[in-house]
Amino acid sequence: MVHLLVVAPSPTFRNSLRFALEAEGYDVTTAGSMHEVDQPGSSFDCTVLDHHALDYAGIESHRILAEFEPVVFLANSPAHPLASLSFRTLTKPTLGPALSDAVRSAIAARTAT
Repeated sequence: MVHLLVVAPSPTFRNSLRFALEAEGYDVTTAGSMHEVDQPGSSFDCTVLDHHALDYAGIESHRILAEFEPVVFLANSPAHPLASLSFRTLTKPTLGPALSDAVRSAIAARTAT
């Protein structure tokens, strides 16, 4: 089974993401911040990360994005400074199949390497 990590500070948003991804058949672990994640990045097939979860990570943001790749990054703008470091950046709110398509593509790219 594919194991995803979803990190978002807002409990409502985090649960909405979890619900949508579990409905797609994924096993989902959630956290409010990267500091709550107690498993290595390699434990997950893909990470869905709200940019607010990195607001206080500073220089660690680059390391986190690399360790937990592939990352589907959720941001308010496609021009977010960390967008280029993610597998794909989606602008919030995510509508339609954008999230599931991005996760599926990230997993496919990971297994292809």
